[in-house]
Amino acid sequence: MAKIMAPWAIDAEELQRALNSDIKKGLSTAEAEKRLKESGLNRIAYTKSLTFWNILWEELKEPLILLLLVIGVIYSIWGKIGDTITIILVILTVTMVEVYTEFRAKKTMESLKKLSLPTSWVIREGRPVEIETSSIVPGDLLLLKSGVKVGADARVIEAQGLEVDESQLTGESASVNKTRDPVLETCGLNDRKNMVYMGSIVLKGKGLAMVVNTGRETELGKIVNLAQETRESKTPLQKSMKELSSSLIWIAVAFSLLIPLLGALRGFSLKEMILMALSLSFATVPEELPIIVTMLLGLSSIHLSRKNVLIKRTKAAETLGSVTVIATDKTGTLTQNRMSIAQWEAGDERQLFTIGALMADVVYDSEGGFLGDPMDKAILEKAKEFQIERNKLLNQYSLVEDLGFDEGRKVFQAVYQYKGKKINFIKGAPESVFSVSAPNPQMEERLKKWMLLGYRTIAIAQKEEGEENYSIVGWICFLDSVREGVEKSIEECKNAGIRVIMITGDHASTARRVAMKVGIEVKGVLTGEDLEKMTKEEFQKAIKECNLFARISPEQKLRIVTALRENGEIIAVTGDGINDAPALRAADIGISLGISGTDVAKETADMILTDDSFTSIIDAIREGRKLYENLRKCVKYYLSCKVGLIITFLIPLLFHLPFPFSPIQVLILELFLDVAASTSFVVEPPEWDLLKKGPRNPQESFMNKKMVKDIFSGSLTLALTVLLVYFLSWFKSNNTGTAQTFAFVAWLFGHVSLAINMRTNRIPLTKVGFFSNRAFNLWTAGVVIFVILALNVPVLGEYLKLSSIGILPLIYTFLTVLVTTSWMEIQKHFRR
Repeated sequence: MAKIMAPWAIDAEELQRALNSDIKKGLSTAEAEKRLKESGLNRIAYTKSLTFWNILWEELKEPLILLLLVIGVIYSIWGKIGDTITIILVILTVTMVEVYTEFRAKKTMESLKKLSLPTSWVIREGRPVEIETSSIVPGDLLLLKSGVKVGADARVIEAQGLEVDESQLTGESASVNKTRDPVLETCGLNDRKNMVYMGSIVLKGKGLAMVVNTGRETELGKIVNLAQETRESKTPLQKSMKELSSSLIWIAVAFSLLIPLLGALRGFSLKEMILMALSLSFATVPEELPIIVTMLLGLSSIHLSRKNVLIKRTKAAETLGSVTVIATDKTGTLTQNRMSIAQWEAGDERQLFTIGALMADVVYDSEGGFLGDPMDKAILEKAKEFQIERNKLLNQYSLVEDLGFDEGRKVFQAVYQYKGKKINFIKGAPESVFSVSAPNPQMEERLKKWMLLGYRTIAIAQKEEGEENYSIVGWICFLDSVREGVEKSIEECKNAGIRVIMITGDHASTARRVAMKVGIEVKGVLTGEDLEKMTKEEFQKAIKECNLFARISPEQKLRIVTALRENGEIIAVTGDGINDAPALRAADIGISLGISGTDVAKETADMILTDDSFTSIIDAIREGRKLYENLRKCVKYYLSCKVGLIITFLIPLLFHLPFPFSPIQVLILELFLDVAASTSFVVEPPEWDLLKKGPRNPQESFMNKKMVKDIFSGSLTLALTVLLVYFLSWFKSNNTGTAQTFAFVAWLFGHVSLAINMRTNRIPLTKVGFFSNRAFNLWTAGVVIFVILALNVPVLGEYLKLSSIGILPLIYTFLTVLVTTSWMEIQKHFRR
């Protein structure tokens, strides 16, 4: 297919012939697929595909993993070849488990990001269809309307009040009016009034445009010319875990060197102490911490996608647990956005629905269906009852000028020609329509009665050319039912210490009706007009007390969000329009609506609700809290075991007794510990009271006093349990091999029991279920099977330096571990 050199200089018919397309039906699906293979994806930046080997290579380059490999190499010089092979196998096993789980998490996150990629509406085979913007090809027909981000360079075929922001490309802040007429071939970029370009934003009006260039062939592609997209930066939680890991490594290495050094001074074998130092370093270095966060973020994104929430930026997943205020709009989020007409009033009903049908912002497909604003769809459905069809009306009424939507007055305006006369139509907010119309007290009085009941209402008026004022034609009231489950979700928010406020552009009475229906506490309603009259101090006080804001402009919404943040709130904000973008950007978490949201809102947001429902936000907050709580449980358990291992070695050394584990046993303990931390705690189900307590303080340190206290109590419990078994067997048998065997078994049982007790913070396991975590069940079964094999298979027992012990001592060891670690679970019962 030949490249069109100057598409702005030729007419639409010539363009469609050159592109072998159709200005009415667009391309066929088969032709579009063929062209996509020829032209490539419509992207100006490309990312390297994520592979298992990429993750493995990144993991192997991590300083802590390199340290473990160095330890393994040094160990091979001093230790036996069998021990060296074991070290390599342990490193490979742990690394591969971690790499595989991280790969799965990142791969799933990558696939979820594809679901939130920009989409565009195009005409194919005569029907409007939504496709990924990357799938646009030359010859496609783009549907343009307010809030849409243009997905490719295209020639305008139809334009109705079309205004576009091209500042990203040209640097000009003023919007550009677009027409379909050809311009001179020599026109510069700024003067091509019949072209729209990738990255520009439709501010007003609507239209059709035929794609001429995609990807790097676009004007934006030529300027940007990126070789690769910038990688997403680490989240605060990921950074803090990396810093924590880097800090703890020095403590781990210091103790790993100190303990064997003291052992050597006490007369233990120097070679044995060097091997022990290497083993302890291998076991106590906290290399998993950064990986655990990545896996948790990935799993949270997966779970949220199943609940109609797409995480665009991973920082949102960890911030969710701190949200104190949700600022939600009304239509589509709290309500279904399925409008039905409840009442109308008109001097001429037919004229009322004729104008409503003419000004309906919808797009028809080849099968007679249409896409568009829910109120317009309701008007068209009602118009059919009067035998009024929009397609037939357009044969009688000729559009002269589409003035689009006035955001300030919240009205649509258009000029049509009918039987040789120009008629101005206006539709929208009743107060705006009545303010420019000739007085009609009787109709206005009846309208107020219906508005007080909380119905969403529009008024329609007209004036012929030469007339000064509009004449009221009538008004229409719409009913938008509340979404199922919203009332329960708002009650959950209250229980969770989260305040819900409604910010809407609708009437105060309508907003109040919906707020009271869903359970938002209504102490009063503040309108945009009220806010403008307030001083800064009055404004700050008002937003602390008021939960309902009506007739709010986008600028006022941004002001409310900014003030809430200045008050110390962590705020999640929903929005769907182009003018919501500033507020979404200013919020801690910007949430766009996936169905009704504009491209600009989706691009600005941190999260997208694929079902536009408020209940999905509560699911997201629950998941955010679970993420943070599971991370704390995992780190608490993980560090308790690391510190417990150090204590287990330090105390026998003080009593001049042999160490409770041999170097090879320490390596095996590390294998079970790391696999448990990497796979079991990250998938722990949430405790049922997760939304019964207030949001966490984002300023609170991750390693707070309670966390440190729990780590040391857990580590002492594990260490003293193992040492109790070790000392009893030592004094009874006076045999190092037997005592180490009991200590080894006690540790394996002990760290499983510790994990069981640490699975919940507040709720007893009897309420949660001992077997509610499948990964934990598999790990526990693996430990039990390993203990049985190690004690009964001579070759394995000899290699691990284990002695044979009977079944009764094994049971006694298990019961001792169970009793000494059960205080944590008992404490939960007493607390409740």
